[in-house]
Amino acid sequence: MTAIFIVSYHSSMQNNRSTKPNRTRSGLNSGLDVLECLATTRHPMTLTEIAANVGMSKSSIHQLLATLQQRGFVQRLHDQRYCVGIKAWEIGCVAETMGLARTTGPHVAQLVRELSDGVSVGVLDGAEMVCIQLVESPRAVRVHSHVGDRTPAHSVSAGLVMLSALDDEAVRRLLPSRLKVFTEATPKTAEAVIGELAKVRARGYAFCRGSWRVEVGGVSVPILGPDNHAIAALCVAAPAFRTTRDWVSRVVPALKRAAGDIERDLGRAADAASLAGAAE
Repeated sequence: MTAIFIVSYHSSMQNNRSTKPNRTRSGLNSGLDVLECLATTRHPMTLTEIAANVGMSKSSIHQLLATLQQRGFVQRLHDQRYCVGIKAWEIGCVAETMGLARTTGPHVAQLVRELSDGVSVGVLDGAEMVCIQLVESPRAVRVHSHVGDRTPAHSVSAGLVMLSALDDEAVRRLLPSRLKVFTEATPKTAEAVIGELAKVRARGYAFCRGSWRVEVGGVSVPILGPDNHAIAALCVAAPAFRTTRDWVSRVVPALKRAAGDIERDLGRAADAASLAGAAE
């Protein structure tokens, strides 16, 4: 979700570097840091908690919150805690990915009915995957996640699918020099990721088990846009003990069918047909 606003008290900041990597300290960056803090925490926070999370003084955070609240991006609750406001939701709703989420929604729901496992759609943002659509499994034992969750692309099947659409040099430039390692199964270097991407390209899907969370497995396929480029990944996730070879052989065809249906809804098939007609 994207929020754009202006704050006018740059001089109140005590340093010119943000606590976030590669961000200069400015009123705009600091306000966005506060908004991201509230969004990623997913529960209301006190001023003290926000200040500690963002790494700024409570007086500076108080000024930022006052402006954000005035503009509707932050809401102050009756117990003096803060949460994301309606204006942030309003602006997020016009993001391009929202149209993709609406298109994929019925197909994701149908896949869950068919497979009884959770299904999600993710897009690549830098070296991370962002979940934009999700329907959870109806099973009692299932994988729990949320729309808006971010995961390092190298550690999940959806990320590997999206990275496989890039050439190897682009992948090397995109991935950080030191990959975050979550489990023994997490790829530890860019070269290890690139080796896995060759397998993904050859078979047309990505499979991970225990590389992000030890107890989670997932399989993903790409969703192609009208220009034939991967725009998102369609993923089925399940507890690792269920992600057997038989499970993969059952899930992959269903995923590919659903991805094809989504692509047709996005206009890819019509676009290809029109190109063929023009060539004739």
